[in-house]
Amino acid sequence: MKPLSIPLLLLTLTVLTSAQGTAPNGLRRGKWRPQDVPDSYQVVKVGRYDIQTNCTADVATQVGKHMTAMFKLYKKSFPTTKTPTDRLYVKLFKSRKGFRAYGAPGGAAAYYSKRDKEMVGYFTGKLDGKLNSGTTGKESLSSRMRSHYTMDTLGVFSHEGWHQYYHWACGSEIPFPSWSDEGIGEYFYSCYLNEKKKLVVGAPCDTRLSTIQRAIRAKKFVPLNELVLFDQRRYYAQANLCYAQGWSLCHFFMEHPDYKKKRFLQRYVKIFTDQHSIKKAAQRTFKKMNWKKVEADWKAWILAMTPIPNPLSQFDDRLNSKKAAIEAREALPKKVAEALDECLARRRQRDNGGKSKSSANRP
Repeated sequence: MKPLSIPLLLLTLTVLTSAQGTAPNGLRRGKWRPQDVPDSYQVVKVGRYDIQTNCTADVATQVGKHMTAMFKLYKKSFPTTKTPTDRLYVKLFKSRKGFRAYGAPGGAAAYYSKRDKEMVGYFTGKLDGKLNSGTTGKESLSSRMRSHYTMDTLGVFSHEGWHQYYHWACGSEIPFPSWSDEGIGEYFYSCYLNEKKKLVVGAPCDTRLSTIQRAIRAKKFVPLNELVLFDQRRYYAQANLCYAQGWSLCHFFMEHPDYKKKRFLQRYVKIFTDQHSIKKAAQRTFKKMNWKKVEADWKAWILAMTPIPNPLSQFDDRLNSKKAAIEAREALPKKVAEALDECLARRRQRDNGGKSKSSANRP
């Protein structure tokens, strides 16, 4: 059992610049013409997406429908006047072996290639919260561990789809601000369709929550006014911490009621997209920011989130973290606590297959 090795794959969910043309396994990168589609592969077209895959049509269609909904969410959350003139390309392999044979980095779960204009990933075995375990009946500890630590295929492509959208909207070769590039990607990772087929956003990113909570308690996080200036090189120098902190700051700006209405994150992305400068985007967005107050509010928001139960909870510090989170929530102002409760309710609904508590109790 290697549960700790699996989440590390998320660290390389990033934008890669790869060579155009043919991959090591002979597949053509980027757009496929009819003559480029190999035996055992197909192109499933859903909305503006071409899913190039050797998975089943059902899996590819589900990914395509999810990404179609996600694209609308990207554009609603971070508007652009641009309109895609070409289709959006996704390589979806049925196994990690095929993904690696395509030339993917060893530690990656998926990536977006700006040069090839394609998202590349593989079917992790988990789709829309459901693990393809091949077993029936009561779950074993092993299957619960796999489900707990396995990334959701839809979440992975939700993250990579944000890279595809952001870099298409900006269209620049300059370094991107990774706290917003990766942080927003992780914010969108936890999106899901509810029972009414409506996309739900704002649930905590549970692969990141415990990391940033520990860093806050240990006082080993990056000062927020420095984080918003990080490019990819500086971000990756402390990848595990920065991915978690980037997600937490984006979630805070998008969901905390006092900061959500001020649209700091949307303004930052818009200015960067227009100006192509991390420094200018930070200066213009946060010119009058009281970082000391922001840091205090951010820490209170993140520490009040209850971590999800771990199948090996008797060996995990999240039991104590849950108790601490409950105590931290009690100290929040009423409207902030209510907003946080709504985010946690979205997590519970996601874990219940997208069903609300009332519908879950229906016969």
